[in-house]
Amino acid sequence: MRYILFFIVFILSTVSIAGTPTCYEHSGGNYCKYSGTVSRIYVNAGNVILVYFDSPVDVSVPQSFGFSVTTGSATALSITDSPDFAKMFYSTALAAQASKREISIQMRGTQNGYMKVDRIWLSE
Repeated sequence: MRYILFFIVFILSTVSIAGTPTCYEHSGGNYCKYSGTVSRIYVNAGNVILVYFDSPVDVSVPQSFGFSVTTGSATALSITDSPDFAKMFYSTALAAQASKREISIQMRGTQNGYMKVDRIWLSE
């Protein structure tokens, strides 16, 4: 019985933290990382791509690592700042969404009040 209870608690704790960004201190500069699915992708005429997290992060978490964020629901990337990377990022995020596969996104800095995309991984 104890093992079943442990397993249930483990599964529930994993589900509750899945898809919420976490932040880390690093000698090369602090960063936050999101691992989860792509619930929504947004692109606007101002050349900004947003990828929404499974669960928003409380903005006080990235703020405590030096990020000047005002919203924790998504991560942003400026198409204008890096057009080639933006194309690759968008296609990778779309592939993840279409196949329902998890991605990992690393974020450094801010963009329009959102954490700014630095890199992306697509899980198998």
